[in-house]
Amino acid sequence: MSDTSQYFKSSYSDKIAYKINQTESETTIFFFGGYASTMTGIKATSLNQWTQKQKINFVRFDYSGHGESGGSFQDGTITKWLNEAEEVFHKFKTKKNIIIGSSMGSWISLLLTKKNSDINGFVGIASAPDFTISQWLKLDANQQNEFIEKGSILFPDDDYGDYEVSYKFVNDGFNNVLLDKKIDISCPIRLLHGRLDKVVPFTVSEKIIEKVLSEDKDLKIIEDGDHSLSRESDLNILFEQIKYFI
Repeated sequence: MSDTSQYFKSSYSDKIAYKINQTESETTIFFFGGYASTMTGIKATSLNQWTQKQKINFVRFDYSGHGESGGSFQDGTITKWLNEAEEVFHKFKTKKNIIIGSSMGSWISLLLTKKNSDINGFVGIASAPDFTISQWLKLDANQQNEFIEKGSILFPDDDYGDYEVSYKFVNDGFNNVLLDKKIDISCPIRLLHGRLDKVVPFTVSEKIIEKVLSEDKDLKIIEDGDHSLSRESDLNILFEQIKYFI
């Protein structure tokens, strides 16, 4: 059952928790969540219910250090969590594969889609590629040195509460930069972003659309939407975008 968590051992030897709604469909939707989010969040559970009605396979999981998965959150990096996402993808991919990424999960999804030609579509929600780099550049020299010495720092967030980020995580972000060049992805892409997003500005999604090589790409700005885009109206827009791929 899709409500029951299952586990596998990652290449990093962490126990990774996942839930899968497996049907007879040849189409599988994967959901990659955001920083410090879990597979039981509103978007993930709503997608699970929707895909059941559509009779489509659905896979969601917790990165190491998140939710029900093992491992240390402080040891997590984009590189590590990308590898875990790729292991989940290769474990459950089918004939048609659609990736949905939320915030940091969209950064990971874009990296994964660049590497795998058997991804047939991507939907990004409040996409946040390179967000660690932009946060790093906001710090002055003294703050950067203090960050390195302490090993972590609080990133301010007025809406969701300040959150702690490790220097290891931020430093690894420089190895996964996307927006400094063209993004070599050819599959269809749909992006959703709230104009009122105070965490990741909608201009980031505009940059993705500009940089990505796919000729089948579109960005929908939700005028009254925030970063989470978890309202019923937001979710209905998401479901409509997914229907394009299935």
